[in-house]
Amino acid sequence: MKSHALFLTFAAFAALASCSSPKSDYSQVTNSKFLNVGITIYEPMDYFDEDGETIVGFDASLARDFAKSLGATARFTLIAWDSKILELSSGAIDVIWNGMTITDELKSNIDVSTAYATNYQCVVVKESRLAEFTSPDSLKTFKVAVEAGSAGATAVKSYVTPIEVRSQEAALLEVKSGSSDAAVIDVTMANAIVGKADFTGLAKVAPEAIAFDKEDFGVGLRKGSDLTSRLNTFLKGAYADGSMAKLSETYGVALNDATLKA
Repeated sequence: MKSHALFLTFAAFAALASCSSPKSDYSQVTNSKFLNVGITIYEPMDYFDEDGETIVGFDASLARDFAKSLGATARFTLIAWDSKILELSSGAIDVIWNGMTITDELKSNIDVSTAYATNYQCVVVKESRLAEFTSPDSLKTFKVAVEAGSAGATAVKSYVTPIEVRSQEAALLEVKSGSSDAAVIDVTMANAIVGKADFTGLAKVAPEAIAFDKEDFGVGLRKGSDLTSRLNTFLKGAYADGSMAKLSETYGVALNDATLKA
């Protein structure tokens, strides 16, 4: 893979950023001409194009359009998902825009945008073992891999102590290698990659067998950020003008019609 240095800034090199939120995130972005966007590699939300350099996806497209509306350019930063609040509060990134499940805990620590998409957690196993997974309780007898700090980790904690790994893709590779029996990941991601390329031979357990509650996706911002209202206006505008619907068709992401229409 080519170097990503021209396209990504890494949070590890953001130590000089202030640990307190700026007085105006809007002024900081418009003055610097950059919107720093925290992501993980998560197809179809944020992932590398075929050139191995450019970040593309549903969220990446929205982030670029939002940055453009501010007279800025989106600059993508790879982060560890379980450190996302720290990266935001440190000033290393301006927004978390990566299929982030909205929770009460997050809302108590950061601003969260209008819910713009929906998702749920699904179970992925080797296709040859689908018959072994018949209910959530069946997870208790298996090794289950999840991304550290993810909604998947929360979803399974009532049934099993999961094996936490660095990303959802890593959780799938745990299953592929046989190190884990199952992975719990976003269905949005599973629909995009399970059964293809590196993940051939894997399959989703039917939701009729194991189902978790529906989730809403939102964008994370610093607490009290003056970008929050601007972002909410942008999201509702992108829904109203049909541009978000086009992205939904392209990337297979389910929109949250209820909140975007409100």
